[in-house]
Amino acid sequence: MRNKYLERFKVKEIVFLAIISAVTLCTCAVMPLVVSLQTVVFGIAQAVTGLQIAVFYSIGLMKIRKPGSLFIMSFLSGLFQLMMSPPMFFNNLIIGVALEVFVYLVFHGYKSDKAIFFSVLLFNPLSLPFNLIYNYLFGRQAMVAVASRAPWLTVVMTAVVILISAAGALTGIRISKELKKSGVMKK
Repeated sequence: MRNKYLERFKVKEIVFLAIISAVTLCTCAVMPLVVSLQTVVFGIAQAVTGLQIAVFYSIGLMKIRKPGSLFIMSFLSGLFQLMMSPPMFFNNLIIGVALEVFVYLVFHGYKSDKAIFFSVLLFNPLSLPFNLIYNYLFGRQAMVAVASRAPWLTVVMTAVVILISAAGALTGIRISKELKKSGVMKK
């Protein structure tokens, strides 16, 4: 008996998700410009890239509603990031797996727009604790000091990242619906 949650991907679906991942990374190219600010403002990189990631990942999930789609996008994005920073690759993998499990347990897949919204909403904010733990464990104390020296700023930046991700997720879902209505994005 075949599990209804596990569906095979067609090559064109994986290519579409790869294109979405590549476009997401291209639009996140501003992140290296703000990385030096991370030692001053915790979460600035996630705030700068949150909108793009949320918009494009939600478009990808609206088109390919199969379980594993978010993991494929996060894995492919992570592969490109692996050359820049291995922690970013592992960050993407861990968050991709965690969100796939979350969507399976709570929503039973990506059939509803709510499942897409919440998975995309949580993607970028979940990288904040990962980055903090990684920096704490591997000796980059400057980043940890920023978060602990100004906890109010850490809370504010976390809220900003969540709001930006929510706006991006809603925007991506709306764009997808409009593209489907106009016939540009077919099933």
